[in-house]
Amino acid sequence: MKSFTLLFFLFILLIGCQRKDERSDNSDLDKTSKDTLNSTEKPNILPDSALKPANEKPILALTSNALQLVILLTGSTREISFGMPLDQMVALMDQVLELEVSNVGLNGECGAGPLTMATLSNGLTLVFQEDKTKNEWVFEGWYLGEVANSKATLTTIAGIGIGSTRAEMEDVTIIEVFESSLGQEFSTESGLYGVFSGTGKDAKITDLWSGISCIFR
Repeated sequence: MKSFTLLFFLFILLIGCQRKDERSDNSDLDKTSKDTLNSTEKPNILPDSALKPANEKPILALTSNALQLVILLTGSTREISFGMPLDQMVALMDQVLELEVSNVGLNGECGAGPLTMATLSNGLTLVFQEDKTKNEWVFEGWYLGEVANSKATLTTIAGIGIGSTRAEMEDVTIIEVFESSLGQEFSTESGLYGVFSGTGKDAKITDLWSGISCIFR
């Protein structure tokens, strides 16, 4: 009888230990499940603003026989070739670059014939020539001179613009310099033209243009 009682007591003790272990395992499982749920409910996700470029607005760059749109963040470029109709060109400047046309006029005394000039708020003048086959004015040149009180700085991708020195320009391209009624005029093989303020290496660019122009020599 005593042996039976002892065995029964040991059996009860063993069952109690097993239930305690099960409760402990279930508690750990519940804790893990809650941690997983909390992690699922509050994932560490970056806001949309952190995944997008801070500024996707392009800038305008000068180039021979065209203009360029440049995304500084990526370095990608898009060429604005000669031949674009006037209304499309003005819309592009306004909608993409937020540049207003401050003045539009027709000059009938240019050597290339009548030209329409559209001056932008940054000082750049777009030159349009009539395409008689299409009966519309199309982009065929640009001109940039010294602009008083202007904070805008238009340059080529190489950084050449109004105020750049002759030495700086010769560092990035080959130029031909010659004396004309305009002064120290220069040109490049690619079709970029301009005027220096003097003859020395420190002489600065005062005028810059490409394509059809209305320059009186």
